[in-house]
Formats: sequence, C-alpha cells, structure tokens
Amino acid sequence: MSMKYLGETFDIHTGGIDHIPVHHTNEIAQSETATGKPFVKYWIHFEFLMVDGKKMSKSLGNIYTVDEVREKGFDPISLRYLYLTAHYRDPLNFTWESLESAQNALENLRKILTGLKSQLRTQLSEEKNEKLEKYRSDFLEAVNDDLNTPKALAVLWEMVKSNIPSPDKYDLAMNFDEVFGLGLSKTQKLQEAKTPNNIKVLIEKREKLRKEGKFEESDEVRKKIESKGYKVEDTDSGPKIRKD
Repeated sequence: MSMKYLGETFDIHTGGIDHIPVHHTNEIAQSETATGKPFVKYWIHFEFLMVDGKKMSKSLGNIYTVDEVREKGFDPISLRYLYLTAHYRDPLNFTWESLESAQNALENLRKILTGLKSQLRTQLSEEKNEKLEKYRSDFLEAVNDDLNTPKALAVLWEMVKSNIPSPDKYDLAMNFDEVFGLGLSKTQKLQEAKTPNNIKVLIEKREKLRKEGKFEESDEVRKKIESKGYKVEDTDSGPKIRKD
C-alpha cells in the first residue's frame, strides 16, 4: 500500500517503538527483497505516552478521549503544546496538571502575540537584525536536530521576550508556527469551558460576596460549585471555571 502511493523508496516512516522488532523489520525485509532498493530513508519511532506515571492502556482504564479533554474545559490544541514540550523519543507523562500548565503557557503566548500584532513597525538596527537571524537559525537547528521540539519552543519564548521590534517578533513567531501548528495566527483566547447557567449564577454570587469582603460565605458557594463537579481558579483577569 505504501509503495502504491509513495513509490518503492520514500523519505519518512513513523510508528511507536513497539513496531521496531517485528512489524517494521518485516516491512523492510519484504519491500527490499521485492525491489532491491532501500525501503525508507528515515525512520521515526516515538516513545509511549504515560498517564499518571503508568503506561496508557484500556485495561488500566487510563485512556482519555479528546471529548473528555473538552469536557474538562481544555482546548485540545493545548494537548499539542504539551506534546511539543517533550522529544518524541522520550516518554511523556500525561497528567491533568501538566495539561493545565500547557494551556496556561499557550494562553500566555497568545496574549503576548496579540499585543505584538498591534505594534507599529520600526527600522531594524544591525544589532537587532543579527538577533533576528540568530533566532531563525537556532530554531532551524533545533528542528533539524531530530525534531527537537522542546528546544524549538525555548527559542520561540526567548525570541518573544527579546528586545527586537514587536512586528518582527510576531512575523517570526508565525514562521515558527508553520512547524508547531498551534494556530498562533488566530491569537484568540483559548476556548473556555461550556459552563451551565446554574454554575454561572453561583460564580457570580461568589464574586459578589468576595467583593463585599464576605469571604466565609463566598467559600461556601465555592464548595457548592465544587460539589457539582466544577473547579474555580481565581486569576488577575477574573475567575476561570473548568469541569473537575
């Protein structure tokens, strides 16, 4: 099937590390015996995804779907950001806390880029132009180093916090995102949890009590919210709600 669509030799073949000893070895043996040509130029084998320190499996009941991620108030694109923080050859341990950290990082990145987008373009000095090209070079070096996405992300963050002009930061971030696929050009706030009206009423009541300094009463309302399966997080921009 692969040769039908990709030819007798093609560039990249991916799969989990469990495919190496039997499945992929058989593919090489069958294909190269039939054609007398190299089957694949580059093999990319990724490590297992762990969940709370254990191998993800149906028998353990620790498999989560994208729908469940949405139900808990997370934007699925945060999963992609989380995956980018680990090299594909290294095991990644998924927890809801790590996903929350990934979502917060992505949300902060989008807020920064929203601010950069509105800035006026200025002339690049020679020094800042050299920095710009250095970031571009460092990013390509990381990506070409066996898809070192954690290092590439670090370059992105270093670049957006640098002193090069804002429009140039924005343009370079969009260029990097052609690799990351995080949809940074949208620069909108991440999708909030779909909160039922009765929970919204309780949140508003709690906020009112907090503003009036009635913290014991507001804490009782928080407990009611949590008893209904939702968690409230107080931030500088107001309360955030997600399904617990």
